[in-house]
Amino acid sequence: MGHFATALSVFLSITVAVLTVDCFSLQLEQYVESYQKTWLRTSVRYLYNVCQRVTGALLWYCKVLLGMKLRGRYGGTVDYLLIYPIKAVSSGLKVDEWEVDHFGLKHDRQYVICKYDTKKACYIPILLKEVPKLSSVHVSLDNGSFKFEYDSTTTGNKAVFYLPMNVTDDYVEHHSSFGTELKLISLWLATLEGFVLDKALNPDFIASMGLPKEAVLVYSPNGKACKVGAPKDVDRNTLFHDYYPMLMTSQESYEEVRRNAGENGKYVRMEAFRPNLIIKDVDKPFAEDFYHKFDIVGNSRIGFTGALKCIRCTIPNIDVSKGTMDKKGTISKTMSKYRRVDEANPYKSCFGMYVIQHEKNFVIRKGDRLDVLQKRAMKMDENPFY
Repeated sequence: MGHFATALSVFLSITVAVLTVDCFSLQLEQYVESYQKTWLRTSVRYLYNVCQRVTGALLWYCKVLLGMKLRGRYGGTVDYLLIYPIKAVSSGLKVDEWEVDHFGLKHDRQYVICKYDTKKACYIPILLKEVPKLSSVHVSLDNGSFKFEYDSTTTGNKAVFYLPMNVTDDYVEHHSSFGTELKLISLWLATLEGFVLDKALNPDFIASMGLPKEAVLVYSPNGKACKVGAPKDVDRNTLFHDYYPMLMTSQESYEEVRRNAGENGKYVRMEAFRPNLIIKDVDKPFAEDFYHKFDIVGNSRIGFTGALKCIRCTIPNIDVSKGTMDKKGTISKTMSKYRRVDEANPYKSCFGMYVIQHEKNFVIRKGDRLDVLQKRAMKMDENPFY
């Protein structure tokens, strides 16, 4: 009995200590996302992570015993989703619900526009920051196909082209000079294989966008492995995503950047950050930075891992309604004042959280709730990009 009482006393003491620290979690989060680069910040981050792990476990067990639907902390709701069928092209297809497959949101970034690199002996993607006009393309659904509408510089009118949502061998054979032969594509540190659909893009689109004449469309059926930051028991691949299946951002974070950018940055739109999963009703801007383990709860409960904060390049400076780059870099300069929050990248700004789904073949819908099971102050321990 004496040993039991001692053990219970120790357990209660630890619980009280952890919950006391948790009461100051907002202040701790603010500190670990500050400019401070000292041993103290590293120690505070470690303390915060230990406490959050214990707190998350306690909440989960208590709420399961009580039969509550939410087993962690309320983390907001799904607002909408964005799909980019061709990487770097369009401001995205905005939908209220969409299926998730092995790669992420189904059909997201299954195509990419490339040019051949003779030195590397492979195809390399043409990036949006190189051709910002690509963001002005409008994409919509049309009877099982993606419809792309753009301003033709040849005719001065709107022009369209279509790509299939589901690519068949027949389509590949009719639109590729190489038939069904797979070619190598280099994307950051990864190498993947794809079909070169050199007959799919019409010359008018290539000229109107200011793309190099040798630009070709590429489709990947299998993608590349996504291992960095993924749970060991989750086998996940991605297509022409930079690396992770989805990028999650919140409306509160976007509004904060927009407000701080002022009049000069009023052009910025959420689509310029290239997110997939947009949430709202979070407790503060950038709350998603700390969502490490969470479930999306709708018709089912699906687990996710927050893997890494998104290090931003210059793409958010693009006015996607016009397809032009703000050469003053207003949004980058704004974020540099308070969003250099990754310890491993002290001179780079962050916006959004890369997330990995634990399952496949389910649907995310507007209004689904986020159940945050474990928070964590993360930094880039391993760079999967370059």
